[in-house]
Amino acid sequence: MAPRRVPVSLQIANFFNGIAQVGWAVFGFGMIFFWGFVFNADFSFATFRGPYATVDGKVTKVESTNASQNKSRVQANHYEYSVAGVTHTGVSYSNSQSVSPGESVTIEYAEGSPGKSRIAGMRRAIFSPAVAFVIIFPLVGFLILYFATRSGIKRNRLLREGVVAEGTFKSKAPTNVTVNGRRVYALTFDFVARDGQHHEVTTRTSDSSRLQDEDTEPLLYDPNDPTSAYLLDEMPARPEIEANGDLSGKVGGAVRMLILPAIVIVGHGMVLLAKLGLL
Repeated sequence: MAPRRVPVSLQIANFFNGIAQVGWAVFGFGMIFFWGFVFNADFSFATFRGPYATVDGKVTKVESTNASQNKSRVQANHYEYSVAGVTHTGVSYSNSQSVSPGESVTIEYAEGSPGKSRIAGMRRAIFSPAVAFVIIFPLVGFLILYFATRSGIKRNRLLREGVVAEGTFKSKAPTNVTVNGRRVYALTFDFVARDGQHHEVTTRTSDSSRLQDEDTEPLLYDPNDPTSAYLLDEMPARPEIEANGDLSGKVGGAVRMLILPAIVIVGHGMVLLAKLGLL
């Protein structure tokens, strides 16, 4: 009977479900580009705005970096300059302009903070802001993760409060989606809620065998909204509903679901701490 206790293993399996795993993978992979490009992009239009003053400076060293933009190697141009008798140093980046050690250059610096500067016409970071487009990769992963996680939360709520019913297979239709070369099908099941009305639940899967191996398929539906329902076989780790109404989960499956999110969180967390100088 609802509400029922939902084992932690089942909550984890639903929260970090298969689609969410894809989201974690795309997000984790995309964040590599974020740290490598966006974190090293020059956003001076927002962070180095006037008023600023100019002063003559001298190039002290020119180095070729390991980075390229627009098929040109990015150059790191080191320089020094003096403001009010105090010597400051800095590095500006370019991939089209070339300067030489000892060459005089015009330095732009913030009036309120003379140590914040750049060579006029050059960047204060390795890449131009154009590389910010790579943020689309972690953003796509985040959106997949968001909707998949929200679905997992709904499933956990149904496990806790849902009413058990038996769904009868009604139809099977191919979709335009394939997964690993296998066609995804939309399977529709009919069930009778406790209000006596017939309702339908549709699921999409590339492996329909487990959803058609019985005359009827057990499902859970929201008693307040029967259109919200899930087939038990559709869940990442099928929960078993015991005779007394309790649920049983599988710890091993839940642990496996935690591996990828843990790698992403720990890995990128360490990168963030390193970038902040805390590691």
